[in-house]
Amino acid sequence: MKFTLTLALLAGFVFGFAQCPPAEAFMKKKKTKDAYTLNSQSRSGSVASDESYEMSFIAHAGLDYRLTTVLGEGSVGTLNYEIYELVVEKKTEGEKETFKRTKKVLASSGSTEALEFTSDKSRKIFINVSITGGDKKKLACVGVLIETKRSEKTGF
Repeated sequence: MKFTLTLALLAGFVFGFAQCPPAEAFMKKKKTKDAYTLNSQSRSGSVASDESYEMSFIAHAGLDYRLTTVLGEGSVGTLNYEIYELVVEKKTEGEKETFKRTKKVLASSGSTEALEFTSDKSRKIFINVSITGGDKKKLACVGVLIETKRSEKTGF
């Protein structure tokens, strides 16, 4: 009896909620090929309206990155995002030194272009995603696409 009840609950969770497609499914068919490829740190997931979700990834030295956030087909609402990193700042007051982490925003919803940057060192990047104006009873699918390519070496 206990096994049957557990199986029924599990089936309800699996079939009752729509799963979001993997991040690769959010890639639009590109007419022109470029050197960027989808990174394995890309994610997709279900997001409730008016709630905030955060993910992070590691940007490695020697790679160019392109970050894009995408609202899935059939999802309703406005996708808001903020891409940032935490930077340690050193402050000196007299003889006392203090260190404080501050948020350095790299891009936000106001920018329509994908964020492209090159990393000169390994660093942790955070992406905060939320949806406004959507149906509170229905989850929306969001994809965070991280694309990479090798940086071109310059100099001698």
